[in-house]
Amino acid sequence: MTVLPVARSSARGLKLLERSIAPSTVNNVTNRAIFLQASYFSTTTREMSDYGGHPYRGGGGRGGGGYRGRGGGGGGRGGGGFSRGGGGGGFGRGRPSTEGTQSTPSQSPRNQQQLENILRGLHNQTYGSYRNLEGSYNCTHATENIDYQLFIDKVQSDSFAPPSRFRVKVSTNDAGIPGDTFNTRTRKIAFCDYITRQVQQVITSHGLDVSESGRGWSGPKGGDFGINYPSQQVLERTSCLIQDSSIELRFTLNLPARGRNILADAAQDLILKQIPALVQKGLLWKNLDSKNVWEHIRSIEVQEALREALGIYNLVAFVGNGSILPRASGASPYPMSKDIAVPFVAPEPLKVRIETDVLDAAGAKIAVEGMGIPRGITVLTGGGFHGKTTLLEALEFGIYNVVPGDGRELVVTDINAFKIRAEDGRNVVGTDISPFINNLPGPHTTTTSFTSTDASGSTSMAANIQEAVEIGATTLLIDEDTSATNFLVRDRRMQELIKSEPISPFVSKAKALFENCGVSTVIIIGGCGDYLTIANTVIGMESYHAHDITPRAREIVAQFPVTVDQDDTYGSVTSRIPILPDFHRLTHSPRAQGMHSIQRRDREDEAVDLSGLDQLVEEGQTHACAELLNLMPKLDLKYTMRRWASYLKRALDEGGLDALRGGTVVGGKLVRCRELEMLAVVNRVRGLQVQREN
Repeated sequence: MTVLPVARSSARGLKLLERSIAPSTVNNVTNRAIFLQASYFSTTTREMSDYGGHPYRGGGGRGGGGYRGRGGGGGGRGGGGFSRGGGGGGFGRGRPSTEGTQSTPSQSPRNQQQLENILRGLHNQTYGSYRNLEGSYNCTHATENIDYQLFIDKVQSDSFAPPSRFRVKVSTNDAGIPGDTFNTRTRKIAFCDYITRQVQQVITSHGLDVSESGRGWSGPKGGDFGINYPSQQVLERTSCLIQDSSIELRFTLNLPARGRNILADAAQDLILKQIPALVQKGLLWKNLDSKNVWEHIRSIEVQEALREALGIYNLVAFVGNGSILPRASGASPYPMSKDIAVPFVAPEPLKVRIETDVLDAAGAKIAVEGMGIPRGITVLTGGGFHGKTTLLEALEFGIYNVVPGDGRELVVTDINAFKIRAEDGRNVVGTDISPFINNLPGPHTTTTSFTSTDASGSTSMAANIQEAVEIGATTLLIDEDTSATNFLVRDRRMQELIKSEPISPFVSKAKALFENCGVSTVIIIGGCGDYLTIANTVIGMESYHAHDITPRAREIVAQFPVTVDQDDTYGSVTSRIPILPDFHRLTHSPRAQGMHSIQRRDREDEAVDLSGLDQLVEEGQTHACAELLNLMPKLDLKYTMRRWASYLKRALDEGGLDALRGGTVVGGKLVRCRELEMLAVVNRVRGLQVQREN
């Protein structure tokens, strides 16, 4: 068993830019200018739907409490909030929140008194008068005596439209937030994730997440707050940012109305009382559980340290002892109860102990023991329902950090691991699949630049592998249950029966893929022993326990010899330059429709199907990919896929997700995903064209 010291991530702080991208990110002045002007092409006609997938509601009121019950309500300076009782129209349940996309008006900030005057002037006005609120305001929290900025970026057009977009910004010093909670990129992402969860919990626990609807068209509507609802994964999101010594929260508010008329008292209550209460309960350090904050940050740092250890120790994945891999159900992201689940225990031959530089609460370095999966070809096998797929699924999502208590927080995978599956009907454009498929029938079919609007299972798998390697994948994750059988293997009898088979099965290429390209494979195999011939490691799952059965597998291969053709060379991986349609010039540009589809409202037949991208975990990631589809044609950069991956990483690291709009504010619903997923989306666009690199 090896003890391995691992350095934590560099202490370099993440440089976030509000309005531009660093000059070094773009190679020439012209392209940088295009990048910075990307927001010019943003349209106000486009709407974004489903703000995080959960409904939200409003609440509160002046004096006697919230505006849902009897009595007064509205008005007054800051402070308080979350109380029930007071007037305003009595709001109940409603529809999920959504958001618009227009950026902040470029007017100088107004003061809180002006905000109050505008709100009072809305009494008995029609809904369109809410637009007078757009802009920024310098406010003071009455009870906390701290300053904050309120931004009303986009006011909805009516009570049925996507809700209005708000932001609040507070100095980290005024909020009392210790600087060491965000002094590294890892800590900043972890802390902002914690704040998003904190605010979401405040919204739901205080009854601010349900809007009023019903009682006909003329009944009261709106009043619900919304913020990106995070998954189990800890991700970079636009719902909470720390930049320029300020913490910024982005959320939506469905402005209240009755029919076409504004409910001014309720609006005053929401904006002047409930928003300050969100600031107080969600952003001020003294109201946070500091122990929980540091446990959250520490857990993420440990996961990052373990992931960094993989390359040092020549591993593609690590599964910590005690991990709870199974989920509560097939539809649940939460862990199975510890009373039922079998905690993971590493088999002795694969056991690794990793020491990190992360300190526990007592100041000692944290070390973790578990199973290391070496680079090369690893076969996961075992009987049905014994845990093979559960282990592979944990490895799939090991590219992400997860919240403490998830059960998989000690499962980490090569950050460039990519899940491969068959995608019948996939759109493929100009992909070189010749390492796997050649000599297709037909006079005009070439596999060095294969194009199809309806790829088969085998050709889609070939394209998925080639495109992933082209972008930069270094580990492939494959499950035979979601694969095309004729792509995985072709036994000797079928070789003798069918002489003109154009497919070279993956079993004949996997070893060359590793030796020539450095790409490892982890594959579930339950019914094809040919893979035992090429496997470097064989892990058997029995009653949810992992065993290293590599020696026994080699004995069986020797005892029952089978000739498995293996190519010495893998073949070519062509570099392509993607050329997307000019989506930004269209009336209806692409937008996310749930987590697994991007489409234009006027061309649903050209929807980008993302159901084959198993490692997407939040709808906000799909929204970010839709923004990329609009951005890339504006930049007009003749980059290869691999160069696009490097470019996007630098741009997003330096400019944050706002960089997808050229630095303008994009609202709080975007979530970062890997460049592998972003460019996999590009590869699936119907209408994509490609050029070969010269």
